[in-house]
Amino acid sequence: MKILKYITLSLIVLNIPSVSLVAYGGGVGSLLSYSTILALTLFYFFEKKTSPNWFLLIISILFFMIGGLQYVGFTTQFFMDTIKYFIYLICGYGLVKHINTAEYNFFLVIGALTIALEAVLFTSDFGRYSGFYIKPNEAGFVCITGYATTYGLKNAGAKLTGQFICTLAGLLTFSRTFIVIWLLLNVISLKISIKNIRIFGLGFLIISTLFFIDEVVGLNNPRFEQLKGIVNNEEVSSEELSEDSREDTWARFYDKIFDSPIIGNGYGSFSGKEGHGLGVHNSYLMVLGEAGILPFILFLIYIGYLLTMSIIYFNKKPNLVMQIIALSLFLMANHNFFTFYYVSFAAMWIQYQLYLCKTEDDKNELVMATENS
Repeated sequence: MKILKYITLSLIVLNIPSVSLVAYGGGVGSLLSYSTILALTLFYFFEKKTSPNWFLLIISILFFMIGGLQYVGFTTQFFMDTIKYFIYLICGYGLVKHINTAEYNFFLVIGALTIALEAVLFTSDFGRYSGFYIKPNEAGFVCITGYATTYGLKNAGAKLTGQFICTLAGLLTFSRTFIVIWLLLNVISLKISIKNIRIFGLGFLIISTLFFIDEVVGLNNPRFEQLKGIVNNEEVSSEELSEDSREDTWARFYDKIFDSPIIGNGYGSFSGKEGHGLGVHNSYLMVLGEAGILPFILFLIYIGYLLTMSIIYFNKKPNLVMQIIALSLFLMANHNFFTFYYVSFAAMWIQYQLYLCKTEDDKNELVMATENS
């Protein structure tokens, strides 16, 4: 079962079906996509059955049911997307219960390494790198999740190595979202130990590594040129730094939200599916815009619950606070919570780790109550 577990985890976390779709075409991509669902189903079938993820199930049922009322694409595609997601949701939650922090971090670091390798071996004129994750912002999410997860590792060597790789790879995506979250997480890390201030020194080392890579292969990225300008004390306009901002993208969808706030505008209307063009690049607005106010409120409650509980268990599991902050902020720049399995997998993994913390506390309270009675 361990082999099946790691194969399934690699298919999800390393985004293998999607990168195969781009590299080898629809046939191979579809085959691996269905293989992921099959592997999850087999793993779930052979493992001991436990309670499902009712919170996400209810949110997803409402999202797909209400969003489907106004769906204008191919009905077959909608049903396939829905069925696959619910199989993934049920079986994937079974998988997260068997993945510890070290295992999860290992696969995230491997994913981050694909970004660094692409930058070195396959330099592009575009100048932003994404490895197995196709798009730089999604790659940045994997890097920041891997970075946050390192704070749950006990092995100091593995922790430092993971932080270096995930930071370097994240910077190679040239994602502004990654940089903002990385800085925030490092400020939070000072609460764990003031010694974590050394990570800013590691950051300078990594930036030096970026300059070295640029000298060797050429990064060809306008944002890197802006960074060099800042380092060299050259003038960089604020318009360049804020170009193509997410706020401008969100603003294009506000009128559609107000047109139908109760039941939304239909599945795919805010995520660029079936000829809808540019997506909203915000999962919260996507849920509200496609399925209306009820799934939106429940989704906010779900994320808020994970954030609140992770704060409660900060001293015990500081990585969970960092992971949920990374996830919640990333969702403000991406609309694929129900599409990219590694994104919702991150949420379910955090949720189950919090469940373990709460269960352990309940057991300790029961033992203390028994001893005192």
